[in-house]
Amino acid sequence: MSDIATIYAELSTLLPPLWENIKGFANSSFTTSLAGAFAGAFAAQRIAEKGKFREELVKEFHHTSAVISLVAAAASLALALKKQHVKALKDSYDDDLKRLEEHTQKILGREIAPDTPFEVSPNLLYLQAISPAVATIQDIVLSRLSAVGRTIPAATALANSVENLNGAISKRNELLNAFKNRQFPEGASFRHMYFGLPFGDRQTNQEYGGSVDSIYLYTNDIIFFSIKLCEDLRDHGEILKKRYKSRLRGSPPRISMVDFETPRQNGLVPKDEDYEPWLSGFVSVQEASPNRWQRLHPRTWFN
Repeated sequence: MSDIATIYAELSTLLPPLWENIKGFANSSFTTSLAGAFAGAFAAQRIAEKGKFREELVKEFHHTSAVISLVAAAASLALALKKQHVKALKDSYDDDLKRLEEHTQKILGREIAPDTPFEVSPNLLYLQAISPAVATIQDIVLSRLSAVGRTIPAATALANSVENLNGAISKRNELLNAFKNRQFPEGASFRHMYFGLPFGDRQTNQEYGGSVDSIYLYTNDIIFFSIKLCEDLRDHGEILKKRYKSRLRGSPPRISMVDFETPRQNGLVPKDEDYEPWLSGFVSVQEASPNRWQRLHPRTWFN
């Protein structure tokens, strides 16, 4: 008999008792209790993870709705400013420049005498700085949302636009004070400073016209970036709804909705074509479906 056969013959007598011991251990109350405890612990962990997922997701729903309301308020401030003051300021200044050019051409064409006075009624209304909650908007978007794409750049652009607008308003108010106190450079008059005409030794000062253009530009920027940010946050809310429905029962929390159709129809909203270079830098990012690991561990998927 070979060595292998001898070993097998010796072990064969031990296998039945060993198997019976194994079956007995598997069917023992200890093993059954252990398996039940393991299943219970696993179920408890799943419930805890699901509860944590719900808590974090509902919290993000609330943050998303809150920041949409804040951004919409920023847009409303800029829209009101443009409707009440900025559009009229820009239109009146452009009209003054156009009429001055026509007056000059008539003089050059000898249609009128060189000393014919040019009448102008400038819009010299002081403007107040605006103070939307851009710091809070940035804090929520950057720290409390899982949004991707252009959401963060839009929030940053909005904050920069508010700062730039207030700077332009401050500069124009300073110039208005100088006009009021007749503090002009040597050889210059109100007409030179208001229209940016040459004075003295071929000097020009176009700060006033530049401030008007800047106020108009940055007001439009606030409106544009606010609306785009609201749109992106609305889309993020739809993604949150999909996450909620994929793992939880019941209806998901509602997301704040904002409609800018009326100011758009009134010509107060700048066109997307004016911001094509900025818009072209971003592509729509689709949310990937969770894999098996992410379904079993929702915290990794949520974050």
